[in-house]
Amino acid sequence: MELLAKANRQILSTRAEESIALEHEARHSFSAHTQELQNSAGVAEFVEQYRASRTDSFEQQQGPADFPEKGWKAHTILIGAWFALLPASGLPQTVGTFQAFLLTHQLKSHSAAQVSWIFSVNAFLFLFGGVQSGPTFDAHGLTMLLIPGYIGFATAVMCLSLCKEYYQFMLCWGVLGGLSSSMIWTSAIATVGHWFFRRRGIATGLATSAGSLGGVFFPIMFERLVQRLGWEWTIRTFGFITIVFGVLAIAMMRPRMRPNPNAKRVINFQGFRNPTFALTTVAMFMIDFACLIPPAYITTYALSKGFEDSFAYQLVAILNGASVLGRALPGFIADRWGRFNVMILSSALCAILVLGMWLSASSNVGAITGFAVLFGLCSGTAYSLPPVCISQLCQTDEYASLYGTAYSLVSLATLIGIPVSGAILDRQGGSDYQGLILCCGLAYLASAVLFTAARVFGVGWKLTKVW
Repeated sequence: MELLAKANRQILSTRAEESIALEHEARHSFSAHTQELQNSAGVAEFVEQYRASRTDSFEQQQGPADFPEKGWKAHTILIGAWFALLPASGLPQTVGTFQAFLLTHQLKSHSAAQVSWIFSVNAFLFLFGGVQSGPTFDAHGLTMLLIPGYIGFATAVMCLSLCKEYYQFMLCWGVLGGLSSSMIWTSAIATVGHWFFRRRGIATGLATSAGSLGGVFFPIMFERLVQRLGWEWTIRTFGFITIVFGVLAIAMMRPRMRPNPNAKRVINFQGFRNPTFALTTVAMFMIDFACLIPPAYITTYALSKGFEDSFAYQLVAILNGASVLGRALPGFIADRWGRFNVMILSSALCAILVLGMWLSASSNVGAITGFAVLFGLCSGTAYSLPPVCISQLCQTDEYASLYGTAYSLVSLATLIGIPVSGAILDRQGGSDYQGLILCCGLAYLASAVLFTAARVFGVGWKLTKVW
């Protein structure tokens, strides 16, 4: 018995030393906690309490009391971020409207899969641009990203009105629009993270709700104006709106922390040593693969089922309108119930809606409208909460770099999601959407499983844990 007790104490001591090395920033408090654990019996109990102590010390490190959280400065930053994201995120949310129009006008000689590559490249660069824009924000601050980003994005929108050929749309909207909007998105989300911590979920949700509201405003405005003004002046009107909101955003947004000249400017693969971060990134990959499919194809789906053009084009606006609440409300809930908990629930609900409702909607007006509303409510978390989940796994001054690292891989999902779905649709004759819908639903289901695995690695199987 003495040998067994001695061996047990040796095991506990060795694990405690490894724990101290990992938690070097909480060395003194954790060492005391380890000593207490050494006096208790059972390796299993030690491991469980060690996991809890890591989580507690992590939360203490990540919750400094000096985050403003509220006040006119913090609220001004939040409003500025909202202004920044309304056109930069709202216009890309109009992908279904743009794609349906181009397939019957300028690019009618191209297939759905070919046209979808324009918007997939835009979405890919929107996220992949974080590889450099994230570290650039850490090293040089807000101004180096926001002003050039808005100049580039306004130029892309204005030039979009002049495009006639496929390669012109690809270079203008796919490349320039995607890179520029990435700079705006990264700078806005990272700046909000500087000013909010405990309320970061609701703050990020409110900021990103601008994209959903833009996704309501721009499709309805497009459907009204394109019949009166034509493509060119409708898009130019969007360009003028972009300039106005860009000026307001630049005037209102300010970073709270000083730039870090030593910030890493390459992909930080060290973050993937943390299994929670790795699983979270893969879960984000799957959810980003799926979340763009319904907005991109719900209009053409409705047209293929015989719905009127006016109703089909408004489905994107209906979906994005519900997504306004679907982005803001989950942030409020996530700050209280846990960000990963809400991501698991929303991913599972989206899988149920896609596989159970969209798959059987057919030409039922109520079913397709109901799906658009409910999916918009449940899918908004894909835009608002993953950045907050990433911030939960790192120090504040590392956030932009790890955010860019994660989205450099997640962006590949946005690159292939819409074209793969388009290829499935083309392979099934262009009017049978069953394979496309199944692909979307299964991707959502996989993301729910992966978020659950990330949560287990983070805090274990405790269902009541807020995380």
